[in-house]
Amino acid sequence: MFSSFFTNSKWHNIQLYLLIVIIPSIIISLLFVQIRYYQLKEDITDHAETTALFHKNQLDRFIGETTTSIETIALMANPQKSSYTEIERILSSTHQKDLRLSGLYYVDVKGNMLFGSHRLPKQVNVFDRQYFQRVLTTKTTVISNAYFGRLTGRYIVTIATPILDENKNIKAILLASLRLNYIESLMAELTPDTKVDVYDRNQLLVFQANDSAHTADIFVRTQLESVPWTVAVSATSIPRKDIFGLFLIALLSSFVVTNILFLIVKLLLVKRQAAKEHAQNESQKLELIGTLAASTAHEIRNPLTGIKGLVSLLSEKYTKEEDQFYFSIIQTEIDRINQIASEFLVLGKPTAENRKDYDLQSIVHEVIPIVESEANLHQITLLTNIDKEKLPIHCDKNQIKQVLLNLTKNALGSMESGGILTIVLTKKDHTCMMKVIDTGIGIPPERLAKIFHPFFTMKSEGTGLGLVVCKRIIEMYDGTIHIKSEVDVGTEVEVCLPLSHSHLY
Repeated sequence: MFSSFFTNSKWHNIQLYLLIVIIPSIIISLLFVQIRYYQLKEDITDHAETTALFHKNQLDRFIGETTTSIETIALMANPQKSSYTEIERILSSTHQKDLRLSGLYYVDVKGNMLFGSHRLPKQVNVFDRQYFQRVLTTKTTVISNAYFGRLTGRYIVTIATPILDENKNIKAILLASLRLNYIESLMAELTPDTKVDVYDRNQLLVFQANDSAHTADIFVRTQLESVPWTVAVSATSIPRKDIFGLFLIALLSSFVVTNILFLIVKLLLVKRQAAKEHAQNESQKLELIGTLAASTAHEIRNPLTGIKGLVSLLSEKYTKEEDQFYFSIIQTEIDRINQIASEFLVLGKPTAENRKDYDLQSIVHEVIPIVESEANLHQITLLTNIDKEKLPIHCDKNQIKQVLLNLTKNALGSMESGGILTIVLTKKDHTCMMKVIDTGIGIPPERLAKIFHPFFTMKSEGTGLGLVVCKRIIEMYDGTIHIKSEVDVGTEVEVCLPLSHSHLY
């Protein structure tokens, strides 16, 4: 049996630990990592967007400045104003000064390269190139898509600018090949840890910076304004070890918090279990005391009946005043023993054989004259506040009277030098509430906790059973009794009893 109990208790603790510590810690950690992952991803994406915008502006400025420079050279390279030798010198001088250019070439309207910033190793014709045809058609500067150059054999981008005469006719075309490696190195220097790809309008790769910087899982694209190119930035992936590290930190933190919560819950459960066991022990103790008290009361009453009869006979035989005085004392003490025995019987197992519906108002009104006469003897003012509405309860009338008399007797006993005793009777929801309020000496908090313990009393002549009997009777009728008290202020006893079903329905 004990083995089974401990096994069940251990299994219950394991289940509680799983529910409060293990499972919540894992769930909280996963949620934290998920939220943190999206936050980091959003930060990385924002940084990638900022980087893409930065390179877009750099490229737009680069293309704009280069185009302006080429168009300026085109104005200076007019064959009507300068000789071919002078134009070739201008191209060569400009190429040496401008690091953005890999070559400048002078081309006639038929697409033949006549000369350039450096000597041509072979004859090259670009008439079939798309950008060349667009220059002839639009008579404006055109930037080509990325293509393999026939002269260099490399992937290049060309800026083509028409050289116009006074009648706006094309006399020649100036070609400028951009140094893509210069742009790549510049972008790589500005953002060394970020992979940047630039694509033309056909989504062909023009150039790439930091192609081996990292593995990426976030891509941000933006369009240039000066040319139909796209800048694509690859954002840094979040390393798995960082995610795992976040998970471990979150797991450790939540594990500490949930363990504290587990200890608190266990403490509350232990307190609850201890309170439950204490209540059970008190109930068993009271039941044991009640059984013992009831059997003792029966045994006491039998000889007391004989003693009382004999005392009556002796009082008739011995009529002297002194003898009668002693007989009266004996009779008083026998009555006191009978009263204690009666309380023992109620304490043992209160019964209500004459239970039926009574109006609580009527019961209270029957008791008030008794209480009032006792109050007058002690110069105590009695006040009543009783609802006019009928308050029927299903009970034994005498037992309710006993409760009210016990409560008022205690209240009167706490006001030896005068005071005010108030009896309140009113309806509260589906119950009737009766209060007995005094302005007596009050009850200290440490004693108030023991007020319903058997044989606990604050009076020298008390039995310590009055309130215990009251509580047993009230609980027998499914009612409640509560006591509030403050030293040198007074005590308030509140009794709630359910209204009878015939009244409710």
